[in-house]
Amino acid sequence: MNGFQGFNREDRTNGLRADRGERAKAYFSRPGFERPLQAIWDRYASFGKARGNAVVRNATPEECEMVNSFMGWNVKPGGNIRLPLAAFERELLESAFAMTIEELHAVLTGEPLLTKSDRQQLDRQEWEELFRIVKGELEREEGLLHPVVADWLEQLKAGKADGYRMLRELWRQYAQDAERELANAAAAWNLLLARHLCSEQRLEQSSMQSIEPLLGGLRSDDSRLDGLLDRSDPASPSDGLHPIRLPVLAALATGNPHALDRNVPAGRLLFQALRVSARRAVPEPGQDQESEVRCRADRIGQMGLISQVDRTGQAVNAADSAEAIAGSDSDSDFESESAGTPERDSSIEEPEASAIEADSLASREIYRVAGIADDDISTLVHVFIPWESGGLSILSLRQIERMKQVPFAGDLYVVENPAVFSTLIDMTERWLEKGGAFRLSVDGPALLCTSGPASAAALRLLDRYVQEGPRCGTLYYSGDFDVKGIEIGNVLAARYRGQFRPWRFDSQSYAAGSRSSNREGIRFSDEERNRLKQMGAVWDDSLCRAMSGIGRKLFQEEQIAFYMEDWMCALEHAVAGVSDSSK
Repeated sequence: MNGFQGFNREDRTNGLRADRGERAKAYFSRPGFERPLQAIWDRYASFGKARGNAVVRNATPEECEMVNSFMGWNVKPGGNIRLPLAAFERELLESAFAMTIEELHAVLTGEPLLTKSDRQQLDRQEWEELFRIVKGELEREEGLLHPVVADWLEQLKAGKADGYRMLRELWRQYAQDAERELANAAAAWNLLLARHLCSEQRLEQSSMQSIEPLLGGLRSDDSRLDGLLDRSDPASPSDGLHPIRLPVLAALATGNPHALDRNVPAGRLLFQALRVSARRAVPEPGQDQESEVRCRADRIGQMGLISQVDRTGQAVNAADSAEAIAGSDSDSDFESESAGTPERDSSIEEPEASAIEADSLASREIYRVAGIADDDISTLVHVFIPWESGGLSILSLRQIERMKQVPFAGDLYVVENPAVFSTLIDMTERWLEKGGAFRLSVDGPALLCTSGPASAAALRLLDRYVQEGPRCGTLYYSGDFDVKGIEIGNVLAARYRGQFRPWRFDSQSYAAGSRSSNREGIRFSDEERNRLKQMGAVWDDSLCRAMSGIGRKLFQEEQIAFYMEDWMCALEHAVAGVSDSSK
């Protein structure tokens, strides 16, 4: 009998709670409660209890009516409503609903009201679960997880590895995408390191059983690899392994040849991992470790990837110090739970105008040091050597790197604009048709077009002329007088400081060109003028100030007559040199 009565009392209690919940839903779902309740949830979550004031700014008539009816106040529309959480919860408990703020939140939303500390704990658990899942899948599917990859995953989880911020933001928005991208990057690096783990002879032994899955089922002597691995690439690493093309690595590791492209998160994560590992480059035969690290640092760090090498040969990453300029990337919610371990992200993914993006060869060297052969076919440079048969050449990076010797030339005239380049070639060909004397083999000038920012092919060709050209003269460069033109010029001026000369690309030429033009032209925006004030041209300290002051963009096409005059003088000077030497 008592048990039956107890059941009825419990049942009645549950019924009363359910009834109160339904009435609370009906009451607090009325128009005018949405913003006040959200302000209450936010304030409660911050303190973890009914403390402080929830503020509703510029209250509407509906909001004032609802608050006044519940709290017994008389607030007016248009002002700010300050709701003390303690007073609201007291009214709530004494009302017909008889519940706390946390209970009201659960009734209205169906979810618990998590405090900041609750959210941080849950956030941390889910973040760690991401790495546990990825690591587990790699160990299960690949059969072997390289210790370097395992350590990288731990560093990334702790916020200490490059690429952390990008991955963290992706995970917050699309957790499944973050899991896939992290798994793709880790699988690719695992495969890459597995190739270094064993020599080709060891791959034939028992260890092949654990490495073979990482090669996508292909053995090193499999004929199918002949089309996949470049066995003659000049960038082959010193360990004797054949470089593998990035799309091939992506296909073998993920099943998608574009999974490691630099415009996708997995590709950026892998690049960051390789960039760090490039600091520990293995010396080539005949070189001690210090000299090799210095050599690789020079190749990788021309424009700031690695800015210094200390006496021990340890490369110092310039991007680490750049973080202080760009601002902190730390996440305040995650930082508080890291037990004093600071977050950092020396990632160079954004902005695109970073040092690595500016120097297209630098990023390629990162891949090459790791044993990844880059795309050396798509990157091109246009070269015109008037006295050579054919004159105009379109060279790929592959051709340039495999030349036994660069074409003979003296001074190099470099333009950014293809239309200007073509105009100068048209003029030269007409001149040659009239006389033809310039077809003699002389160390005359060559004309080169970068077609915008200097491509890897353009930089490599200029590198070879500067380092090994039979007669390396002066590098004359001309670009547009705008922000991008200065940035492109700075890359070349810093890289070839000893040979670089501006070709009608200084403050005097800019002022003269602006005055001589009878059209207003395109004006700099306020943002562009501010950027010009903050930047500088390596070759002319006053140029950016002059451009910001005059405020007009000046393009190469507007200066074409001056370029034609200078180029013709260079040609005639070379012919005069031949004539003098033949007397």
